[in-house]
Amino acid sequence: MSRALLRVLSGSGEPGDKRAAECGAPVLILGPPGCGMSGLIFMAAALAAEEEGAVLYVCPEPLQTVPRAGRVARDPLILKQIRFVYPPSMKELLQFFSSLHLTSPPPSLILVDGLERYLPPASSLRDGAHISSLMLDSISHLHCGLIVSACPNYEGTDGAFIAVERYFPDQCVVYPDLSSNDKEKVYKISFMSSRPQWNMYIEEDGGVRVSPRGPEVQD
Repeated sequence: MSRALLRVLSGSGEPGDKRAAECGAPVLILGPPGCGMSGLIFMAAALAAEEEGAVLYVCPEPLQTVPRAGRVARDPLILKQIRFVYPPSMKELLQFFSSLHLTSPPPSLILVDGLERYLPPASSLRDGAHISSLMLDSISHLHCGLIVSACPNYEGTDGAFIAVERYFPDQCVVYPDLSSNDKEKVYKISFMSSRPQWNMYIEEDGGVRVSPRGPEVQD
């Protein structure tokens, strides 16, 4: 998976990590609306910006507030390394990735927040395959990381997501922990083939934090 996301989740980037062999692979994060995926990938963006250089954060519309997460909460200067890009539609998103090789300095990591909002209603397998292949070709040319977040089954995008998920075999899922209390929302994070491995906490003030799930709280 993306090195930055691995570090956010595990708390370390040591070679001994059981998923270290997958560092650098593009990853697709899937979850329901409002589950904190933006905060999670922003933590990865901040870490990459601090340690690896320029980062591109792509979403359909300007962020109303910067997620209160990770390193940026402690050092706002890290934001200078993150370039926010807001292509408003699928056409502009395709244009953005088509011209990405002209970007200077080249990014160390690209994050696409809310891919489902770019896919038109009743979008097809071809739509999902087109944008997925273009994103992967672009990062391969630039030798940079890629993290994409999305809410599947969004307004008739089911067909497109069949293709998207084929292009992104490394997938992370976020879903609610129904035992959490009202003061703090808790979500479970896992990979498609494993049990929940992390908890993500969304605090009342919008802060986000992630911690490993201990054996005593495993399902």
